[in-house]
Amino acid sequence: MPFKVTKLEKQKEDQEQENKQEQKRKYTLHDLDRFIYDSDSIESFRMDEAIQEHPLAHRPTNIRSKLAYADIIKVMKPTTKYLLPGQVCLFAYQEPKYKEELEYYDKTPLTIFIGITRLPDGNIREIGLNLHYFPPRVRTRIMTITYNVFKTHFKKYFNDAPDKPAGFINWNALKHIMKTNTHLAFGIKMYIPVLRGHSYVLPTRLLPTAIYTEGHFAKATLAQIQKYWRQFRP
Repeated sequence: MPFKVTKLEKQKEDQEQENKQEQKRKYTLHDLDRFIYDSDSIESFRMDEAIQEHPLAHRPTNIRSKLAYADIIKVMKPTTKYLLPGQVCLFAYQEPKYKEELEYYDKTPLTIFIGITRLPDGNIREIGLNLHYFPPRVRTRIMTITYNVFKTHFKKYFNDAPDKPAGFINWNALKHIMKTNTHLAFGIKMYIPVLRGHSYVLPTRLLPTAIYTEGHFAKATLAQIQKYWRQFRP
């Protein structure tokens, strides 16, 4: 005979779930970014909820960005290795090679890396989608969809940063899952490895915090960027 859940048991389960959610809401940023998830917590994790219920969610933009950067730098160690497909990385970037041709550029990209290529002259370029070029609501959507589609990959590297390439996370895959091309292409950038400064490859557990970082844009102010965001249609 099939096992049936009684009304009392259902109420108990609902209460336990509510208690877990309430505990999450009480986490400070310090607690959250140092929390190591067990298998049950990883299984029940939802990227959209983690971003929306994050301690930084209702802080002013400039304050939450500073706090997010500072905490990630405290928690993670920088890498000097090439960045690989499937890694999400927050890094410092020196002046782009062709900065004169750019309307503005981000000096601290938050990037989903989708490839590494060698140019005809033999030089290496890292290719990624810089989330800072998009409004926060679009960043959340991109990160949530990417996480949901490639959940096996992100669950594997939930507590520790990925150190192996995930070639299936590429430009064609992102275009397909986002059901768009034009708007995403705006954020695709090629990076010269030797121009990268401190680079922090992020485990999945830190992605909700990273979403609240903002770009440090050269040749444009944050107010100008936000004006563009108000006109942005994904």
